[in-house]
Amino acid sequence: MRHSEACHSWWVDKTRSLQKGVTLKCCICSQRFLRLLRSCFSQTARCHGSGYRGPFPFFQHINGSDAGMTEARRSKIRQVWLYAYIVAVSAATLAVLASAVLASLASRDWGIPATFPYKFWNALAAFIILGIVSESFSFTIPVANVRTSVSFVSFIASVALFRHPWPMLIGGITAFVADTLVRHKPLVRVWFNTAQFMLASGLCSLVYTALGGTVSLETFDFHNPLPFASLVVVYFLVNHGSVAIAVSLSSGVSVREAWDRIGKDALATDLLSSTLAVLLVFLYVKLQIWGVAILVFPLFLVRQLYQMNLQMQIELEEKLELMVKAMEARDPYTSGHSLRVSEYALAIARELRLSANEVDTIKRAALLHDVGKIYEEFAPLLRKEGKLTPEERMTMQTHVTRSAQLVETAARLRGSVQAMIRHHHENYDGSGYPDGLAGEDIPVGARIIMIADTIDAMTTDRPYRRAMSLATALEELQKYAGRQFDPRLVHLVTTSDAIRRLLGEEPRDEETSHLRSRQARPSWATRRSLTLPVE
Repeated sequence: MRHSEACHSWWVDKTRSLQKGVTLKCCICSQRFLRLLRSCFSQTARCHGSGYRGPFPFFQHINGSDAGMTEARRSKIRQVWLYAYIVAVSAATLAVLASAVLASLASRDWGIPATFPYKFWNALAAFIILGIVSESFSFTIPVANVRTSVSFVSFIASVALFRHPWPMLIGGITAFVADTLVRHKPLVRVWFNTAQFMLASGLCSLVYTALGGTVSLETFDFHNPLPFASLVVVYFLVNHGSVAIAVSLSSGVSVREAWDRIGKDALATDLLSSTLAVLLVFLYVKLQIWGVAILVFPLFLVRQLYQMNLQMQIELEEKLELMVKAMEARDPYTSGHSLRVSEYALAIARELRLSANEVDTIKRAALLHDVGKIYEEFAPLLRKEGKLTPEERMTMQTHVTRSAQLVETAARLRGSVQAMIRHHHENYDGSGYPDGLAGEDIPVGARIIMIADTIDAMTTDRPYRRAMSLATALEELQKYAGRQFDPRLVHLVTTSDAIRRLLGEEPRDEETSHLRSRQARPSWATRRSLTLPVE
């Protein structure tokens, strides 16, 4: 189970510092902040360029597209929608809880055995304690500063041991105690996490019993796996879905991207880990408290597995950034160039409403697009204060193939990332290099990187010229649209308020912003453009 620890810094200020070599980190934008969140509701820090417009079309006006709206007003509107959503989740939780309470009152059966009731209360206390201990040993995931734990194992197991609504009570008490007494979180955060845990547990109980699942502290019966499988699926769907909407409302990313980051990659691990709940039920039925004690060590191992997987992802991104910084250190004029290009490419990819995996792939390729320049033959050319000779220009053009060859050595970067890096200097009319691709044959990520690369090159000082203004740079993009650049991407960049904010320019007018916010993902921005062309 995951909890929000999201920071409350609503915007990353001074976005122009992106052009001054300052690295800005954003819990949604940054490459190392990719996956594995479960519960987030508080304001999520983001760069001005994150640019996504909310979970649903009717939320788009609250997610940064109103040009005439101040940041303070936009923040207040977001908070109103966020609190409204929390109230809706709480209302759903109360409805599920009330239905169970009324049913128990009508039948005068609360699921507490008449003989040996202390066994029931001991079991209830044991699972509450197990949940609290699991939450107490949670660790932070750098996606909206979320904390993760394996408490979902005890929540899922409780559904097969306790009649509804007792599993809701276990989930609610766990969240309340962990967030209040262990982590000392604000009331609103405690409120949301408690409601969300209770809702997921309650709906799971209803589905499990409706499909004929056995609920008993005395017998173990899993001959029919369908109720338990359905319970697990419903639990993660409710958990992931409720959090995805909360993340979208608080951070401005789309529900699609939030969903992808929440569970697309972690879902398989979560589903496999949930099988420990079957073992927990079996051990408790057979051994009672000792069964819970036996499972503590396997739960700790699962927690370590999650943490090690996350650490490997973080270390990979840190090594990539370190390599890029080492390469750019040899040229003060391009210091920070790749990081800025990756942020611009990220903003453009989000404007296209691409999936989280596509967005991350494009950003990673943008970060590494010039990595081949680390080779020594490019050093004097990068420091040259005049225009390059034809021979030097030919040498410089080989950096795309050298970069692609270098990233090919990493299995994780082969394919889409490699293709984007190789082709990010292909012109839209086919006059580019190295392969002379044209139009839709150029991967969409490479087309995005070319525009992002060009924007940063034009708006920063170079040895042979001073930086252009953003307006002049955009005019240059429009001038060469259809020849060097994809005209549809140029139109998107020149009309995008999010990208203008990232580059430090205020949006133009409210009417144009509303028109842009209503546009759906372009039909030409398809996954097929992200595949490595067959040669």
